[in-house]
Amino acid sequence: MAKPKVLIIGSGGVGTISALSLTHNGASDVTLVVRSDYDLIQEKGFSINSCTYGELKGWRPHHVARSAKEAREEFGPFDYILLTTKNVPDGPITCEDIIAPAISNSGKEVIILLQNGIYIEKPMFKRFPGHLILSGVSHIASTSYHGHIDNKGMDAVFLGDFQKPSIHPDSAEKIQEFISIYHNHGLNKIQVDEDVQKTRWEKLMYNSVFNPITAIVDLDVNSLQINNANDELIRPAMKEVIAIAKSVGVECDPSIIEKFVHIGDGLFYSPLMCVDMRKKQLMELEVILGNPIRVAKENNVAVPILNVIYSLMKMVQFRLKEERKMFTINHEDFKGNSDDYPKVFAEKYQH
Repeated sequence: MAKPKVLIIGSGGVGTISALSLTHNGASDVTLVVRSDYDLIQEKGFSINSCTYGELKGWRPHHVARSAKEAREEFGPFDYILLTTKNVPDGPITCEDIIAPAISNSGKEVIILLQNGIYIEKPMFKRFPGHLILSGVSHIASTSYHGHIDNKGMDAVFLGDFQKPSIHPDSAEKIQEFISIYHNHGLNKIQVDEDVQKTRWEKLMYNSVFNPITAIVDLDVNSLQINNANDELIRPAMKEVIAIAKSVGVECDPSIIEKFVHIGDGLFYSPLMCVDMRKKQLMELEVILGNPIRVAKENNVAVPILNVIYSLMKMVQFRLKEERKMFTINHEDFKGNSDDYPKVFAEKYQH
């Protein structure tokens, strides 16, 4: 019987460790899409420093491709498409467009969104009706710099169906099959999650707080805490996330606040948003912070700290977009009342 074919799109800290886990297991055929660093990886492979897999030099999965289109043409079709790229709906290309070339009309491919944020599944369901779309929530400390992966925390994945109860006939079977080809005893953890939306909201307690604050001030997590951020910013902001989740019927465990506050003690770890900001790459602002802020506004939940963080982060994202030449400001467009500037910008520069 042929091994399931897995396509991983996204070769950052999460995607590369996922590819390593699947390849190490040996129960699937693994293709990894590597975009900007393709030539580097083809020549030298990945350099990996992992707390569980050890130090690896020149590592590659079974196949490497430049794009989803090339992957499907040379190594597909695929049984599973694992999407680990950043989800930046306000960027130049959406996640739906990225994976579309690897999707067939048969509805065979199982799409797994191993990404941050909430409500990321809605555009996928709309674009790919009939496909089974699963949610993967990853708890891992892993970063990527030009082919070097620094993995400081064990890979732990919670896998479940976005829809509760599931309406896809193959949901339970496919979840179990993916778990069987991903799990490596003692090296990673992957388990079924019957309430994955709750898990997403609980992870958001970390991501929507530590991620943007470190990006704004360009400091690692422990440096924030040295400056008393735990009491002044972190805990109060996490309580706001809990309140937003409650407004949509999701009861997060408040004890998780202390787990996340102390999860990085002593590591001096810089979360992904901070790393992206330093690399001048666009950040997952809207799915991590924008979506919950919009839910709070719709449900009349007061979130004063998150609102300030979001406002400041939009300015950081604005700077990155301008540096990447996504737009060029014409000062003549902004000669009038500054209260009108947001409307002018939206009309003339956003499409």
